[in-house]
Amino acid sequence: MTNFKDLLIDDLNRAVARFERAFQEVSVEQANSFPVADKAPQIKSMAWLLWHTALVLDIQIAELADQESLLKKNGWEQKLPSSSSPSWLHTLEEAQQIRVANLDDLFTYFKEVQTAAVKYIQSLQEANLNEIVDDSWTPAVTRGVRLVSTLDDITMHSGQVFYARRLLGLKD
Repeated sequence: MTNFKDLLIDDLNRAVARFERAFQEVSVEQANSFPVADKAPQIKSMAWLLWHTALVLDIQIAELADQESLLKKNGWEQKLPSSSSPSWLHTLEEAQQIRVANLDDLFTYFKEVQTAAVKYIQSLQEANLNEIVDDSWTPAVTRGVRLVSTLDDITMHSGQVFYARRLLGLKD
């Protein structure tokens, strides 16, 4: 019988695999490109989408696990682009500042974050899902709801990265 942990981990792994497929045969220049910035400034670069997705997963899992993010703990702050404003609020100009010199570091960080997320999910018991983790919302947010919303965000961005890829004229 499939349990909640298997379902959450499968969802995460599928999204990560979509990112990996989307970046096949993509150059750093293409990954940093904003394909339709003049017409649709909300469509970010492939690199920005990967950076943002890894960062959000890292921050959310670290908060849920009451740990320091891998970005800080493992020195990724010095290797990856940074921003003074939250990535989900980025204007086109702020997003265009997020550029990578190579994709290897970004994917290594993403895989480390994925591993940490899987480890965290495996540590949970079903009763943990109902624990309140944020009472600033009405209704208050439970651990389970936070996990699902985080994974939903990752899944959404794994689709957006394919859209950005197609806008660059690259085949799937």
